[in-house]
Amino acid sequence: MFRAILLLHPAPASYAGDVLPLVIIGVGAALVARARGGSFEALAATEFRVVGLLAGGLALQVVFTSWHPEWISDRMTLAIIVWSNAAVILFIVLNRRFPGTMLMAAGLALNILVIAANGAMPVSERAVEVAKAPRAPNEASIEHEILGPHTVLGWLGDVVPIPRGREVLSIGDLLLIAGIGRLVYVQTRARTPSGW
Repeated sequence: MFRAILLLHPAPASYAGDVLPLVIIGVGAALVARARGGSFEALAATEFRVVGLLAGGLALQVVFTSWHPEWISDRMTLAIIVWSNAAVILFIVLNRRFPGTMLMAAGLALNILVIAANGAMPVSERAVEVAKAPRAPNEASIEHEILGPHTVLGWLGDVVPIPRGREVLSIGDLLLIAGIGRLVYVQTRARTPSGW
């Protein structure tokens, strides 16, 4: 169950590598916490409420961002992305007793806001160049678009280049990553299997 937390970014297969920073931070936080006396068993024993919201939200994202049947319009795909992320945010808020969850919820909320305002996640071509990311989004991408003069809330888009990882992230992504790192670290260091 806990592994699903690492998939919380709206990261379609068409835009490579968006999930990698989440995995690196999650694994890194677990390893550091383990080295400082924590246990992977404590992390694995973390019990979340209403897991169906997370599973449903992630399932919708995976299915409809990797499979584009002709009968689904761009507007319908956008609605699916927004509502599936809203389900994941609700899951996180309902589990707010765990450290880092509110950072994760804030990050996802910022990503949803900019996606809903623009119809897709805006991506800075300049940030893609600086990061030497594999490629910028193209016209056919439903989930990502090139940031331009008419972009709304462009500063919330994928504008932060990470050259070492060849990634371009958003402020929302950074909050999400920080929240996941905190959650994994604290839960790995938890003294009781329940985490409290």
